Amino acid sequence: MSLPSSLGGAPRASVSPLEVRLLRDGIVESRHRVHAVVCDGRGRVLMRAGDPQLLSFVRSALKPFQATVFVASGAADACGCGERGLAIACASHAGTPAHAREAFRLLWGAEIEPEQLQCPIPAGGSSALEHNCSGKHAAFLATCKRLGWSSESYLQSEHPLQQEVLKRVAELLALPPAELLVARDDCGAPTLQLQLAQMALLYAHLGSGEQPDLERLLRAMLNHPELVAGQGRFDTDVMRQGHGQVLS
Repeated sequence: MSLPSSLGGAPRASVSPLEVRLLRDGIVESRHRVHAVVCDGRGRVLMRAGDPQLLSFVRSALKPFQATVFVASGAADACGCGERGLAIACASHAGTPAHAREAFRLLWGAEIEPEQLQCPIPAGGSSALEHNCSGKHAAFLATCKRLGWSSESYLQSEHPLQQEVLKRVAELLALPPAELLVARDDCGAPTLQLQLAQMALLYAHLGSGEQPDLERLLRAMLNHPELVAGQGRFDTDVMRQGHGQVLS
């Protein structure tokens, strides 16, 4: 897998190597190199620290892009979930009763039973609704019902739902879908291994406001940061401090 030509050029600016140092009684115990990239919506690397081609799995950062199929299919509007439902579809939430209720409301609007969720029941929990990815899985199921796809195998990489997600991510990256490396995330859903600059490009698209489906998801997350993560969680705190200008 290689970067599109727009991502492969020299960056406009780079910074000295960044690292995080952990101290024990004032003595450096370990060092951790920082890799970071800033891209614009055309894929041009504007600033970098470390290796912009570093490979890593997108994991939960992929959720807004997985949720584009939920929006584009009409499933989000059909189940009447509103912004709160869109936010929970993109969330890596804390599994509180409030989060579980939002995932349940999404399913209820689509007339789907919670027992159809295939994400695990978290340790100490009583329902898959409490899993941090339950909103994403609820959106997956609602999309399958809207489009007449099987709900039994919705987590399989060859399922039409997951193929559509793959296609949409590939379009944003200007890559053939076959070039994207797929693996299974902890919740059972497919995830992708991408270069850091490619992840930055995805989020440049999300923040640009140029694509209506992504714009709806972005606004939902920014307007409901408490659903994206939860009280006292880093992502929620950062977005609250950003006053609608910072997504985490």
